[in-house]
Amino acid sequence: MKPRRLPSIPRARSIIKPGFSLIEAILAVSIFALLVTAFVGTYIYGKESTALAGARARANLLAEEGLEAGRSIRDGAFSNLTDGNHGLSSLSGIWNFSGTSDIDEIFTRQIAISTIDANTKQIVSNVSWQQNLQRTGQVSLTTRLTNWSRSTTGSWALPGLQAGFDLTAANSGNAAANAISIAYANQKVYLGRTNSAGREFYIFDVANPAVPALLGQRNLNGNPNHIVVVGNYAYIASSDNNSELQIVDISDPASIGNAGKLTTVDLTVANSGNATADAIALATDGSYLYMTRNGGNGLLIFDIQANPVNPGNPVGRTASATGVLNDIEVAGNYAYAASTDNNAEVQVFNVTNKTAPTRVGVLNFNNGDNNTNGLSIVYNNNSVFLGRTLSAFAPEFYVINVANPLTPTLTSTLEVNNSSVISISYDSVNHLAFMATTDVSNYFKVIDTNNLATPTIYGQLNLGPRPRQVIYAPDLDRVFIASMLNTQELQVIRPQ
Repeated sequence: MKPRRLPSIPRARSIIKPGFSLIEAILAVSIFALLVTAFVGTYIYGKESTALAGARARANLLAEEGLEAGRSIRDGAFSNLTDGNHGLSSLSGIWNFSGTSDIDEIFTRQIAISTIDANTKQIVSNVSWQQNLQRTGQVSLTTRLTNWSRSTTGSWALPGLQAGFDLTAANSGNAAANAISIAYANQKVYLGRTNSAGREFYIFDVANPAVPALLGQRNLNGNPNHIVVVGNYAYIASSDNNSELQIVDISDPASIGNAGKLTTVDLTVANSGNATADAIALATDGSYLYMTRNGGNGLLIFDIQANPVNPGNPVGRTASATGVLNDIEVAGNYAYAASTDNNAEVQVFNVTNKTAPTRVGVLNFNNGDNNTNGLSIVYNNNSVFLGRTLSAFAPEFYVINVANPLTPTLTSTLEVNNSSVISISYDSVNHLAFMATTDVSNYFKVIDTNNLATPTIYGQLNLGPRPRQVIYAPDLDRVFIASMLNTQELQVIRPQ
Protein backbone atom coordinates (compact mmCIF):
# COMPACT_ATOMS: atom_id res chain seq x y z
CA MET A 1 0.00 0.00 0.00
CA LYS A 2 1.30 3.31 -1.04
CA PRO A 3 1.97 5.76 1.67
CA ARG A 4 -0.52 8.64 1.87
CA ARG A 5 0.84 12.01 0.76
CA LEU A 6 0.06 14.78 3.13
CA PRO A 7 -1.35 17.90 1.58
CA SER A 8 1.25 20.59 1.00
CA ILE A 9 1.10 23.69 3.24
CA PRO A 10 1.26 26.93 1.33
CA ARG A 11 4.32 29.00 2.06
CA ALA A 12 3.74 32.31 3.82
CA ARG A 13 4.57 35.27 1.65
CA SER A 14 7.31 37.52 3.01
CA ILE A 15 6.18 41.08 3.81
CA ILE A 16 9.74 42.33 3.67
CA LYS A 17 10.51 43.61 0.27
CA PRO A 18 13.99 43.11 -1.01
CA GLY A 19 16.09 46.30 -0.88
CA PHE A 20 14.09 48.15 1.86
CA SER A 21 16.72 47.58 4.55
CA LEU A 22 19.33 49.21 2.31
CA ILE A 23 17.26 52.40 1.96
CA GLU A 24 16.69 52.50 5.68
CA ALA A 25 20.38 52.11 6.30
CA ILE A 26 21.19 54.91 3.88
CA LEU A 27 18.67 57.18 5.57
CA ALA A 28 20.02 56.33 8.98
CA VAL A 29 23.57 57.03 7.87
CA SER A 30 22.47 60.33 6.31
CA ILE A 31 20.64 61.46 9.41
CA PHE A 32 23.58 60.43 11.53
CA ALA A 33 25.93 62.36 9.24
CA LEU A 34 23.71 65.44 9.51
CA LEU A 35 23.64 65.15 13.28
CA VAL A 36 27.40 64.73 13.43
CA THR A 37 27.89 67.67 11.08
CA ALA A 38 25.55 69.84 13.16
CA PHE A 39 27.21 68.76 16.38
CA VAL A 40 30.69 69.35 15.01
CA GLY A 41 29.61 72.71 13.54
CA THR A 42 28.05 73.76 16.82
CA TYR A 43 31.13 72.64 18.70
CA ILE A 44 33.48 74.46 16.35
CA TYR A 45 31.30 77.60 16.31
CA GLY A 46 30.96 77.53 20.09
CA LYS A 47 34.67 77.06 20.48
CA GLU A 48 35.33 79.95 18.10
CA SER A 49 32.79 82.16 19.89
CA THR A 50 34.39 81.34 23.22
CA ALA A 51 37.79 82.16 21.79
CA LEU A 52 36.51 85.45 20.34
CA ALA A 53 34.86 86.40 23.63
CA GLY A 54 38.03 85.57 25.50
CA ALA A 55 40.09 87.64 23.08
CA ARG A 56 37.74 90.61 23.46
CA ALA A 57 37.87 90.33 27.25
CA ARG A 58 41.66 90.26 27.09
CA ALA A 59 41.63 93.28 24.76
CA ASN A 60 39.41 95.19 27.20
CA LEU A 61 41.85 94.48 30.01
CA LEU A 62 44.77 95.70 27.91
CA ALA A 63 42.83 98.86 26.96
CA GLU A 64 42.01 99.55 30.62
CA GLU A 65 45.64 98.94 31.51
CA GLY A 66 46.55 101.52 28.86
CA LEU A 67 44.37 104.16 30.53
CA GLU A 68 45.83 103.35 33.95
CA ALA A 69 49.34 103.59 32.49
CA GLY A 70 48.42 107.02 31.12
CA ARG A 71 47.31 108.11 34.59
CA SER A 72 50.56 106.82 36.09
CA ILE A 73 52.62 108.70 33.51
CA ARG A 74 50.54 111.83 34.13
CA ASP A 75 51.19 111.56 37.87
CA GLY A 76 54.90 111.59 37.16
CA ALA A 77 54.56 114.88 35.28
CA PHE A 78 51.68 116.28 33.27
CA SER A 79 54.18 117.36 30.62
CA ASN A 80 54.86 113.66 29.90
CA LEU A 81 51.49 113.48 28.13
CA THR A 82 52.69 114.59 24.72
CA ASP A 83 50.22 114.63 21.84
CA GLY A 84 50.45 111.76 19.35
CA ASN A 85 50.36 107.96 19.25
CA HIS A 86 52.37 105.98 21.78
CA GLY A 87 53.23 102.44 22.79
CA LEU A 88 53.87 101.40 26.40
CA SER A 89 56.71 99.74 28.25
CA SER A 90 57.19 98.97 31.92
CA LEU A 91 60.51 98.95 33.76
CA SER A 92 60.61 98.09 37.47
CA GLY A 93 56.87 98.68 37.67
CA ILE A 94 57.07 102.18 36.16
CA TRP A 95 55.19 102.89 32.94
CA ASN A 96 56.74 104.82 30.08
CA PHE A 97 55.84 105.65 26.50
CA SER A 98 57.84 103.65 23.95
CA GLY A 99 57.42 103.85 20.19
CA THR A 100 54.06 104.30 18.53
CA SER A 101 52.49 101.02 19.71
CA ASP A 102 53.24 97.92 21.78
CA ILE A 103 52.43 94.24 21.17
CA ASP A 104 51.22 91.61 23.64
CA GLU A 105 50.82 88.20 21.97
CA ILE A 106 48.20 88.77 19.22
CA PHE A 107 47.22 92.22 20.47
CA THR A 108 48.55 95.59 19.32
CA ARG A 109 47.94 98.55 21.65
CA GLN A 110 48.24 102.23 20.86
CA ILE A 111 47.70 105.18 23.21
CA ALA A 112 46.47 108.32 21.39
CA ILE A 113 46.85 111.62 23.27
CA SER A 114 45.33 114.96 22.26
CA THR A 115 45.02 118.35 23.98
CA ILE A 116 41.68 119.65 25.27
CA ASP A 117 43.13 122.72 26.98
CA ALA A 118 46.25 123.73 28.90
CA ASN A 119 45.37 121.47 31.83
CA THR A 120 43.38 118.67 30.18
CA LYS A 121 44.37 115.83 27.84
CA GLN A 122 42.18 113.25 26.13
CA ILE A 123 43.53 109.68 26.26
CA VAL A 124 42.28 106.98 23.88
CA SER A 125 43.53 103.43 24.46
CA ASN A 126 43.12 101.38 21.25
CA VAL A 127 43.69 97.59 21.14
CA SER A 128 43.40 95.66 17.86
CA TRP A 129 43.88 92.00 16.94
CA GLN A 130 43.19 89.51 14.15
CA GLN A 131 40.02 87.63 15.11
CA ASN A 132 40.16 85.23 12.15
CA LEU A 133 41.21 85.26 8.49
CA GLN A 134 38.23 87.39 7.53
CA ARG A 135 38.06 90.06 10.22
CA THR A 136 39.91 92.00 12.86
CA GLY A 137 38.76 93.08 16.32
CA GLN A 138 39.19 96.43 18.02
CA VAL A 139 38.47 97.89 21.46
CA SER A 140 38.76 101.63 22.25
CA LEU A 141 38.45 103.22 25.70
CA THR A 142 38.59 106.98 26.30
CA THR A 143 39.14 109.21 29.30
CA ARG A 144 40.32 112.72 30.11
CA LEU A 145 43.19 113.48 32.44
CA THR A 146 43.70 116.81 34.17
CA ASN A 147 46.79 118.45 35.54
CA TRP A 148 45.63 117.94 39.11
CA SER A 149 49.04 118.83 40.57
CA ARG A 150 49.22 122.22 38.90
CA SER A 151 50.36 125.02 41.15
CA THR A 152 48.01 127.92 41.74
CA THR A 153 50.82 130.31 42.65
CA GLY A 154 50.42 133.41 40.51
CA SER A 155 47.34 132.05 38.73
CA TRP A 156 44.11 132.47 40.68
CA ALA A 157 45.85 135.30 42.51
CA LEU A 158 45.12 137.32 39.35
CA PRO A 159 41.84 135.98 37.93
CA GLY A 160 40.71 137.35 34.60
CA LEU A 161 37.57 137.41 32.47
CA GLN A 162 38.16 134.95 29.63
CA ALA A 163 34.80 135.10 27.87
CA GLY A 164 31.18 136.15 28.16
CA PHE A 165 27.96 135.27 26.37
CA ASP A 166 25.29 137.86 25.64
CA LEU A 167 21.71 136.58 25.64
CA THR A 168 19.82 138.97 23.39
CA ALA A 169 16.28 139.30 22.12
CA ALA A 170 17.43 137.60 18.92
CA ASN A 171 19.00 134.51 20.49
CA SER A 172 16.90 134.15 23.65
CA GLY A 173 13.71 136.18 23.32
CA ASN A 174 14.72 138.76 25.95
CA ALA A 175 17.76 140.97 26.32
CA ALA A 176 17.23 142.19 29.88
CA ALA A 177 16.43 139.15 32.07
CA ASN A 178 19.06 138.40 34.73
CA ALA A 179 20.90 135.11 34.97
CA ILE A 180 20.32 133.78 38.50
CA SER A 181 21.44 130.12 38.61
CA ILE A 182 24.13 127.93 37.10
CA ALA A 183 25.32 124.32 37.06
CA TYR A 184 28.17 122.48 35.36
CA ALA A 185 28.60 118.87 34.18
CA ASN A 186 30.54 117.13 31.42
CA GLN A 187 31.90 120.35 29.90
CA LYS A 188 28.46 121.88 29.63
CA VAL A 189 27.02 124.83 31.54
CA TYR A 190 23.34 124.98 32.50
CA LEU A 191 22.09 128.53 33.03
CA GLY A 192 18.83 129.83 34.51
CA ARG A 193 17.36 133.33 33.98
CA THR A 194 14.49 135.16 35.64
CA ASN A 195 11.02 134.52 34.28
CA SER A 196 10.35 136.76 31.27
CA ALA A 197 8.98 136.85 27.76
CA GLY A 198 12.15 135.05 26.71
CA ARG A 199 13.48 131.62 27.67
CA GLU A 200 14.60 130.75 31.19
CA PHE A 201 16.84 127.68 30.74
CA TYR A 202 19.97 127.38 28.55
CA ILE A 203 22.66 124.80 27.80
CA PHE A 204 26.15 125.85 26.64
CA ASP A 205 29.05 123.78 25.34
CA VAL A 206 32.15 125.04 27.18
CA ALA A 207 34.70 122.41 26.10
CA ASN A 208 36.53 125.45 24.77
CA PRO A 209 35.91 127.92 27.61
CA ALA A 210 37.06 130.84 25.48
CA VAL A 211 34.14 130.33 23.10
CA PRO A 212 30.94 129.17 24.86
CA ALA A 213 28.45 127.78 22.34
CA LEU A 214 24.69 127.89 22.92
CA LEU A 215 23.29 124.38 22.33
CA GLY A 216 19.66 124.64 23.42
CA GLN A 217 17.08 126.63 25.37
CA ARG A 218 13.50 126.40 26.57
CA ASN A 219 10.72 128.16 28.44
CA LEU A 220 10.09 127.39 32.09
CA ASN A 221 7.45 128.46 34.56
CA GLY A 222 8.69 130.77 37.31
CA ASN A 223 12.26 131.67 38.26
CA PRO A 224 14.81 128.83 38.17
CA ASN A 225 16.41 129.56 41.55
CA HIS A 226 18.82 126.64 41.59
CA ILE A 227 19.96 123.89 39.18
CA VAL A 228 21.66 120.54 39.74
CA VAL A 229 22.49 117.96 37.07
CA VAL A 230 22.38 114.18 37.52
CA GLY A 231 22.94 111.98 34.48
CA ASN A 232 20.62 113.01 31.66
CA TYR A 233 18.45 115.28 33.78
CA ALA A 234 18.63 118.84 35.08
CA TYR A 235 16.65 119.41 38.28
CA ILE A 236 15.41 122.96 38.81
CA ALA A 237 14.12 124.63 41.99
CA SER A 238 11.37 126.97 40.81
CA SER A 239 9.25 129.81 42.14
CA ASP A 240 6.25 128.50 40.17
CA ASN A 241 3.54 127.47 42.65
CA ASN A 242 2.34 124.67 40.39
CA SER A 243 5.75 123.21 39.56
CA GLU A 244 8.26 123.91 42.32
CA LEU A 245 10.41 121.06 41.01
CA GLN A 246 11.04 121.06 37.26
CA ILE A 247 12.98 118.33 35.45
CA VAL A 248 14.47 118.75 31.97
CA ASP A 249 15.75 115.83 29.90
CA ILE A 250 19.13 117.17 28.71
CA SER A 251 20.29 114.08 26.80
CA ASP A 252 19.81 116.01 23.53
CA PRO A 253 20.45 119.71 24.26
CA ALA A 254 19.23 120.84 20.84
CA SER A 255 15.76 119.42 21.51
CA ILE A 256 15.14 120.60 25.08
CA GLY A 257 12.62 123.14 23.77
CA ASN A 258 10.18 120.29 23.12
CA ALA A 259 7.31 120.14 25.62
CA GLY A 260 7.99 116.45 26.24
CA LYS A 261 11.41 117.27 27.66
CA LEU A 262 9.90 118.79 30.84
CA THR A 263 8.21 117.15 33.81
CA THR A 264 7.18 118.85 37.03
CA VAL A 265 6.23 118.17 40.64
CA ASP A 266 3.59 120.32 42.34
CA LEU A 267 4.22 120.83 46.06
CA THR A 268 0.96 121.20 47.96
CA VAL A 269 -0.16 121.51 51.56
CA ALA A 270 -0.63 117.75 51.61
CA ASN A 271 2.86 116.77 50.43
CA SER A 272 4.97 119.67 51.69
CA GLY A 273 3.04 121.73 54.24
CA ASN A 274 2.63 124.73 51.94
CA ALA A 275 1.23 125.22 48.43
CA THR A 276 2.72 128.62 47.58
CA ALA A 277 6.28 128.61 48.97
CA ASP A 278 9.15 128.90 46.49
CA ALA A 279 11.78 126.23 46.01
CA ILE A 280 15.09 127.87 46.95
CA ALA A 281 18.06 125.48 46.76
CA LEU A 282 18.91 121.92 45.70
CA ALA A 283 21.60 119.35 46.45
CA THR A 284 22.03 115.73 45.41
CA ASP A 285 23.93 112.61 46.33
CA GLY A 286 23.17 111.02 42.97
CA SER A 287 20.25 108.92 44.24
CA TYR A 288 18.25 111.49 46.18
CA LEU A 289 17.45 115.14 45.64
CA TYR A 290 17.34 117.53 48.60
CA MET A 291 15.26 120.71 48.31
CA THR A 292 14.83 123.73 50.56
CA ARG A 293 11.82 126.09 50.48
CA ASN A 294 10.81 129.37 52.07
CA GLY A 295 7.65 127.97 53.64
CA GLY A 296 6.01 124.77 54.83
CA ASN A 297 8.47 121.94 55.40
CA GLY A 298 11.87 123.58 55.02
CA LEU A 299 13.69 120.45 53.79
CA LEU A 300 12.26 117.90 51.36
CA ILE A 301 13.82 114.72 49.94
CA PHE A 302 12.95 113.17 46.56
CA ASP A 303 13.92 109.71 45.31
CA ILE A 304 15.44 110.25 41.85
CA GLN A 305 16.94 106.80 41.54
CA ALA A 306 13.75 104.80 40.96
CA ASN A 307 12.29 107.25 38.43
CA PRO A 308 14.69 110.11 37.67
CA VAL A 309 12.44 111.84 35.13
CA ASN A 310 9.37 111.92 37.39
CA PRO A 311 10.10 111.20 41.07
CA GLY A 312 6.65 112.26 42.27
CA ASN A 313 5.97 113.44 45.81
CA PRO A 314 8.79 113.82 48.35
CA VAL A 315 9.67 110.59 50.15
CA GLY A 316 10.75 112.55 53.23
CA ARG A 317 10.35 116.01 54.77
CA THR A 318 10.93 117.77 58.05
CA ALA A 319 9.40 120.66 59.91
CA SER A 320 12.44 120.98 62.19
CA ALA A 321 14.19 123.47 59.89
CA THR A 322 13.94 127.06 61.10
CA GLY A 323 14.17 130.24 59.08
CA VAL A 324 14.71 129.93 55.32
CA LEU A 325 17.43 127.53 54.22
CA ASN A 326 19.11 129.62 51.51
CA ASP A 327 21.63 126.97 50.50
CA ILE A 328 22.30 123.30 51.21
CA GLU A 329 25.12 120.77 50.85
CA VAL A 330 24.96 117.00 51.39
CA ALA A 331 27.88 114.87 52.57
CA GLY A 332 27.34 111.28 53.60
CA ASN A 333 24.50 110.98 56.10
CA TYR A 334 24.26 114.71 56.78
CA ALA A 335 22.95 117.82 55.07
CA TYR A 336 24.33 121.24 55.95
CA ALA A 337 22.26 124.38 55.38
CA ALA A 338 22.79 128.16 55.52
CA SER A 339 19.81 129.71 57.29
CA THR A 340 18.16 133.07 57.92
CA ASP A 341 17.47 132.00 61.53
CA ASN A 342 19.56 134.40 63.62
CA ASN A 343 19.93 131.74 66.31
CA ALA A 344 20.94 128.97 63.90
CA GLU A 345 22.72 130.31 60.81
CA VAL A 346 24.15 126.84 60.23
CA GLN A 347 21.80 123.86 60.55
CA VAL A 348 22.75 120.19 60.33
CA PHE A 349 20.27 117.44 59.37
CA ASN A 350 20.66 113.70 59.69
CA VAL A 351 19.39 112.27 56.39
CA THR A 352 20.28 108.62 56.99
CA ASN A 353 16.56 107.81 57.01
CA LYS A 354 15.36 109.48 53.81
CA THR A 355 11.75 109.29 54.92
CA ALA A 356 12.37 111.10 58.21
CA PRO A 357 15.22 113.65 58.09
CA THR A 358 15.79 115.40 61.41
CA ARG A 359 17.77 118.44 62.53
CA VAL A 360 20.54 117.32 64.85
CA GLY A 361 22.82 120.34 65.19
CA VAL A 362 23.00 124.13 64.86
CA LEU A 363 25.60 126.87 65.13
CA ASN A 364 24.67 130.38 66.21
CA PHE A 365 26.88 133.34 65.31
CA ASN A 366 26.17 135.99 67.90
CA ASN A 367 29.50 137.79 68.03
CA GLY A 368 29.53 141.26 66.45
CA ASP A 369 26.17 140.97 64.71
CA ASN A 370 23.51 138.40 65.44
CA ASN A 371 21.17 139.61 62.70
CA THR A 372 23.01 138.69 59.48
CA ASN A 373 21.69 135.72 57.52
CA GLY A 374 23.46 132.65 56.24
CA LEU A 375 23.38 132.85 52.43
CA SER A 376 25.70 130.21 50.95
CA ILE A 377 27.46 127.05 52.06
CA VAL A 378 29.87 124.41 50.72
CA TYR A 379 31.35 121.28 52.30
CA ASN A 380 34.87 119.87 52.09
CA ASN A 381 36.58 117.26 54.22
CA ASN A 382 34.95 117.79 57.63
CA SER A 383 34.62 121.54 57.14
CA VAL A 384 31.86 123.75 55.83
CA PHE A 385 32.39 127.26 54.50
CA LEU A 386 29.56 129.73 55.14
CA GLY A 387 28.81 133.06 53.50
CA ARG A 388 26.64 135.66 55.29
CA THR A 389 25.03 138.98 54.46
CA LEU A 390 27.21 142.04 54.86
CA SER A 391 27.69 143.57 58.28
CA ALA A 392 29.71 146.45 59.63
CA PHE A 393 30.17 144.56 62.88
CA ALA A 394 30.81 140.93 61.87
CA PRO A 395 32.77 138.99 59.22
CA GLU A 396 31.03 137.53 56.17
CA PHE A 397 33.03 134.31 55.61
CA TYR A 398 33.21 131.46 58.15
CA VAL A 399 35.13 128.19 58.39
CA ILE A 400 33.28 125.62 60.52
CA ASN A 401 34.50 122.26 61.79
CA VAL A 402 31.89 119.51 61.32
CA ALA A 403 34.05 116.49 62.13
CA ASN A 404 31.28 115.86 64.64
CA PRO A 405 28.17 117.00 62.75
CA LEU A 406 26.13 117.06 65.94
CA THR A 407 28.28 119.81 67.41
CA PRO A 408 29.67 122.10 64.67
CA THR A 409 32.30 124.51 65.94
CA LEU A 410 33.76 127.72 64.55
CA THR A 411 37.31 127.43 63.21
CA SER A 412 37.93 130.90 61.78
CA THR A 413 36.38 133.92 60.04
CA LEU A 414 37.29 136.42 57.33
CA GLU A 415 36.09 139.95 56.67
CA VAL A 416 35.12 140.28 53.00
CA ASN A 417 35.18 144.05 52.51
CA ASN A 418 31.76 144.52 54.12
CA SER A 419 30.04 142.64 51.30
CA SER A 420 27.56 139.76 51.26
CA VAL A 421 28.88 136.37 50.18
CA ILE A 422 25.94 135.22 48.06
CA SER A 423 27.44 132.14 46.38
CA ILE A 424 30.45 129.86 46.98
CA SER A 425 32.04 127.08 44.90
CA TYR A 426 35.10 125.12 45.96
CA ASP A 427 38.29 123.67 44.46
CA SER A 428 39.02 120.74 46.78
CA VAL A 429 42.46 120.07 45.22
CA ASN A 430 43.96 123.52 45.70
CA HIS A 431 41.68 124.47 48.61
CA LEU A 432 40.35 127.63 47.04
CA ALA A 433 36.87 129.06 47.60
CA PHE A 434 35.42 131.05 44.69
CA MET A 435 32.84 133.60 45.74
CA ALA A 436 30.22 135.88 44.25
CA THR A 437 29.90 138.92 46.51
CA THR A 438 28.26 142.34 46.59
CA ASP A 439 31.60 144.19 46.76
CA VAL A 440 31.14 146.83 44.03
CA SER A 441 34.92 147.10 43.63
CA ASN A 442 35.59 143.38 43.24
CA TYR A 443 32.47 141.24 42.92
CA PHE A 444 34.45 138.04 42.35
CA LYS A 445 36.83 136.81 45.06
CA VAL A 446 39.14 133.84 45.57
CA ILE A 447 39.79 132.72 49.15
CA ASP A 448 42.81 130.59 50.07
CA THR A 449 41.76 128.04 52.73
CA ASN A 450 44.92 125.91 52.79
CA ASN A 451 45.30 127.06 56.39
CA LEU A 452 41.81 126.76 57.81
CA ALA A 453 42.77 128.83 60.83
CA THR A 454 43.69 131.84 58.70
CA PRO A 455 41.78 132.04 55.41
CA THR A 456 42.91 134.91 53.20
CA ILE A 457 41.71 136.78 50.13
CA TYR A 458 43.95 135.31 47.43
CA GLY A 459 42.58 137.02 44.33
CA GLN A 460 39.69 139.22 43.20
CA LEU A 461 38.19 140.73 40.09
CA ASN A 462 35.78 143.52 39.22
CA LEU A 463 33.08 142.15 36.94
CA GLY A 464 30.52 144.95 36.71
CA PRO A 465 26.94 144.34 37.95
CA ARG A 466 26.99 141.65 40.55
CA PRO A 467 27.24 137.91 39.89
CA ARG A 468 24.42 135.77 41.29
CA GLN A 469 25.90 132.27 41.36
CA VAL A 470 29.32 130.75 40.70
CA ILE A 471 30.37 127.22 39.82
CA TYR A 472 33.92 125.84 39.58
CA ALA A 473 34.76 123.28 36.87
CA PRO A 474 37.82 121.31 38.09
CA ASP A 475 38.48 119.57 34.78
CA LEU A 476 38.68 122.93 32.98
CA ASP A 477 40.08 124.95 35.89
CA ARG A 478 37.51 127.64 35.17
CA VAL A 479 34.78 129.43 37.11
CA PHE A 480 31.44 130.03 35.39
CA ILE A 481 29.19 132.81 36.61
CA ALA A 482 25.48 133.54 36.26
CA SER A 483 25.53 137.34 36.03
CA MET A 484 23.13 140.26 36.25
CA LEU A 485 25.13 141.98 33.52
CA ASN A 486 22.79 142.15 30.52
CA THR A 487 25.60 141.96 27.99
CA GLN A 488 27.27 138.94 29.65
CA GLU A 489 24.72 136.75 31.40
CA LEU A 490 27.29 133.95 31.28
CA GLN A 491 30.85 134.83 32.32
CA VAL A 492 33.95 132.62 32.20
CA ILE A 493 36.78 133.36 34.67
CA ARG A 494 40.25 131.88 34.28
CA PRO A 495 43.50 131.98 36.24
CA GLN A 496 46.24 134.18 34.81
